[in-house]
Amino acid sequence: MSAGVVSSQADEYTKARIESVLSPLPGIQATGKPLTVRQRAKSKNVEYLPETDEVRIVIARNADGPAEFATRSLEWWAELQAGSIATRTVQQAIPLRFGTHEDISSGLGYKNGQPYVTVSPTGPTVTRKELVVKLPNHVTVTVVFIGKEYTTDIPVIVGKRQEVALL
Repeated sequence: MSAGVVSSQADEYTKARIESVLSPLPGIQATGKPLTVRQRAKSKNVEYLPETDEVRIVIARNADGPAEFATRSLEWWAELQAGSIATRTVQQAIPLRFGTHEDISSGLGYKNGQPYVTVSPTGPTVTRKELVVKLPNHVTVTVVFIGKEYTTDIPVIVGKRQEVALL
């Protein structure tokens, strides 16, 4: 009974903090309206192998050109691309939602093979609570590559305040 009372009286930030205890991701998932993006992926370092639904990726080059390759599933590669696209999308949204980006760090993280956008406050102009409430809960990304589409949701996770060292 008490859990229901707490839940109905809690704000979105408090609910997100409670849910983060059960999450395998490090931090609190943002609670704002999700974003959607669709992007065509192009790379001269990736070749699609239709017979196996895989991609061959250039991982090393020498003076003569590509020297070493890795083969991965198209889904694995598309998930990696989706994580990068989601990160750029959130980075572009930060100045629009906060008017600044100097006190906010962001990047791409991975936990158990799952990509997520990580965002943390680094200065005094923004709080963790503001980030949780204003940033999108996730970014739905559709990656289009050689006529194939891959759609996934990339969560946005807000970490603790990070101290930035000045050099």
